[in-house]
Amino acid sequence: MKALLLDDTHPFLEQDLQAGGLTLVRKFSAPLEELAAHHCDAEVLIIRSRMRVDAHFLSQFPSLKVIGRLGAGLENIDLAEAEKRGISCQRVPEGNARAVAEHALGMLLSLLNHLPRVHREIKEGKWLREPNKGRELQSLTVGVIGYGVMGSEFALLLSAMGVKVLAYDKYKQGYAPEGIREVSLEELQVEADVVSLHLPLTDETTGFADAQFFAGLQKPVHFINTARGPILKTDDLLTAMDDGKVLSAGLDVLEYEKSSFTSLFEDELPLTLQRLLQRENVLLSPHIAGWTKESFEKMGRGLAAKVLEALKAS
Repeated sequence: MKALLLDDTHPFLEQDLQAGGLTLVRKFSAPLEELAAHHCDAEVLIIRSRMRVDAHFLSQFPSLKVIGRLGAGLENIDLAEAEKRGISCQRVPEGNARAVAEHALGMLLSLLNHLPRVHREIKEGKWLREPNKGRELQSLTVGVIGYGVMGSEFALLLSAMGVKVLAYDKYKQGYAPEGIREVSLEELQVEADVVSLHLPLTDETTGFADAQFFAGLQKPVHFINTARGPILKTDDLLTAMDDGKVLSAGLDVLEYEKSSFTSLFEDELPLTLQRLLQRENVLLSPHIAGWTKESFEKMGRGLAAKVLEALKAS
């Protein structure tokens, strides 16, 4: 059986696939026409985020049985078309859930204690204690939106620290363990001091955190997004910050990112991003929340196991 690898992967993934009897073909930059001409017999496709696997793409590979996505999301795959063709789509959100949870926590603690600002001030020779008085996380209520693999890991991490955690998930009931309270979105917007997004990117969630969402917040909040950039309308976040609805924001993802997550812009900075960069109460990172040495290894091993299991079931 042939596995077509269209992006860099982890050596563990490749080793385990080969041990499972697959022949690996690495084609990271070949155009679709070339791939289809020479590898239309591939039964396994391994991708990350760079390539859009749409209906036309899938039509070129009639033998395809399994698509493995080295990551948490499947938004770059036409899932309806894959299902129609009987193709199993596998992902590994559990591989980087801990990394995302720790990154979100790190962002939140940094914002609560003004670390980006005080670091700059000390470099400028300023030693300001009282203006930089922070907040203890245990004194705040954290609202987690989306209780999937990522959201639940973050919620459990906070709960273990004695933090009051609220969880909202539109499609689940009876999911939260002791120490985490399930609430409606409206309840979360009333009670939360911190809001953290952990939603997949779908047509339904695109633009979820918009002007209406921020208007529904009853208390000023600290806002964290380690999910996907387009879930947030950045202009509406900036307005909410101007209005005092949002005290600070930690964003590992931006709505301006390319689908490959490897770069942000081609030429000049988008105006909205320029406005974000001017704010001392905004902390940005380049989509690295789930990108650690350990998570990469876990995703590699986990995806190989899922792909091989899906092949057995096909």
